[in-house]
Amino acid sequence: MRVRDVMKTDVITTDPKTPIMAALETMKQNGIKRLPVTRRGELVGLVTRAMLRDASPSQATSLSVYELNYILSKMTVEDIMVKKPVTVSPDLPVEEAIWLGKKHGIGAFPVVEEGRLEGIITESDITEVVSGALGLGEEESRRLTLDASGRRFGFLRGIVDVLDVHKIPILSIMSIPGKGDGTDFLILRLRARDAEAAIEDLKKAGYRLTDVT
Repeated sequence: MRVRDVMKTDVITTDPKTPIMAALETMKQNGIKRLPVTRRGELVGLVTRAMLRDASPSQATSLSVYELNYILSKMTVEDIMVKKPVTVSPDLPVEEAIWLGKKHGIGAFPVVEEGRLEGIITESDITEVVSGALGLGEEESRRLTLDASGRRFGFLRGIVDVLDVHKIPILSIMSIPGKGDGTDFLILRLRARDAEAAIEDLKKAGYRLTDVT
């Protein structure tokens, strides 16, 4: 799945010359946390609600309320925006967008192709994709955690063979490394309300289940 498959394309944007108070009002009215800044369709920056709220002249402590309000009314998005925000391509795999978010400590990316803003993808979009991929929210499902330390070739095939016998589909498979102690875990989410017989057969086949929910 690519970014273009989950990004929002009806992006609310703002102009660099927009007063910061007007940009903040736009965010409030639309319930959004960030605004891509564009000029003739080309992305030139990004501004967030926190940036707008925190915007103030450095000499603010020596100004009266009226003077401060006057200066703030003259400030524009261009004065405080991030001029080179981290962006992603619409063809980037979604899982790589997750990694970039962790690397840069940010929760959203403007999606840019050949300089033009094509959309935006946020942490909520990514969370929805990951939740769906993991089968979360399925009412009739079971979650199995298996110790996969020192797994051998055919480890996963053996699990699938057991589940096939019981006609239990796999919703998701996730491999999680241990905390640096050489252990590995394999987490399966199964589409089944009753998987006890399959679980017993997995144990008989030598698989060590560390958690069943």
